[in-house]
Amino acid sequence: MVKTKRLALLCLLLVVSVGSAVVAQATGVMQSFGSIDKAEIDIQTASVFLILTPEDRQKVIDIVLLDSQIQELLEGADNYTIGVSEIFDVRETVSGGIELVPKEGVAKATIETNNDYGEEFGVQVITVTVNLVNEEITETQVNPEKRKPKVNEETLSPSELVQNPSEYDGVIVTVSGKVSLLGEVFGSLFMLDEKVTVFYRHEEATVDMSNIENGDTVTVTGKFAAPDTIYALKIEKN
Repeated sequence: MVKTKRLALLCLLLVVSVGSAVVAQATGVMQSFGSIDKAEIDIQTASVFLILTPEDRQKVIDIVLLDSQIQELLEGADNYTIGVSEIFDVRETVSGGIELVPKEGVAKATIETNNDYGEEFGVQVITVTVNLVNEEITETQVNPEKRKPKVNEETLSPSELVQNPSEYDGVIVTVSGKVSLLGEVFGSLFMLDEKVTVFYRHEEATVDMSNIENGDTVTVTGKFAAPDTIYALKIEKN
């Protein structure tokens, strides 16, 4: 049977499996989370092969951070993160599934810089392709910095969030919707209109949920992380 799965979730699984994120702070505090736009594909099975060792990943980071262009770009940033991942070819298997086959001898470093502008913050993504055999950078892509307000004042619906996740990624949003799956899944979370996952206990806050049940309509204020997650700071029953 063919199942429909989100490519964004597949990407997230890859990031979790690889464990490649390395945080390198300049000054200040991280303002946002990485962006992953949503897409959907039909697949039967997915096979993922990972070949980069911890030593390979560290080598990529060293090569990238020693590059003069990258050093210049990072010099003006308040802080940044850098992660390393395989570069994949997507192939269809004989059984009709999908294989993600990593290219040997190359890797991709993704750098996200963050800047604080008072009521706004800026995010810039830089991707660097590294040839591990020759220990050199073969391509650098510098995307324009995107500025966003730290707080979105209007009340949104869950649908509005997931339809344009990159616009609100890292922003404190206020969202209204119906609660489901509260107490039915592992972890301190529930679904809002079956579209957005809300964490009510996390590093930044613990929100009291004692008077809220499944089926209640609530207004959630918290930090949005694309593609579909809110880390709640306040939850009010409507």
